[in-house]
Amino acid sequence: MRHFGPQGAGLQVTSQNLRGVVFQGGGGHVAVTLQPGAEETVVELETREWDFPVRQFIAQIHQRRRWWQRWRWWPRRRSGEAPRAPSPFHILDNDR
Repeated sequence: MRHFGPQGAGLQVTSQNLRGVVFQGGGGHVAVTLQPGAEETVVELETREWDFPVRQFIAQIHQRRRWWQRWRWWPRRRSGEAPRAPSPFHILDNDR
């Protein structure tokens, strides 16, 4: 809320529940969804037009790695593509 909301990036909250929040403004949106688990929490981020603040947020939570020791992010593979080593974050770019 602090990073993307009115006091942060200046986006307005359009939807909120226990597992996520959607912000809108400036012709785009940011959706943050949490999937808590026993050993790890998955944070999903979806954005349109707010890539830079989302990258800043990823960098910010990446620095707080202590609470996120057992994370696993598996990038999506294309059909026939060899498996890649997992990376902590994978940014999907629809412009490619």
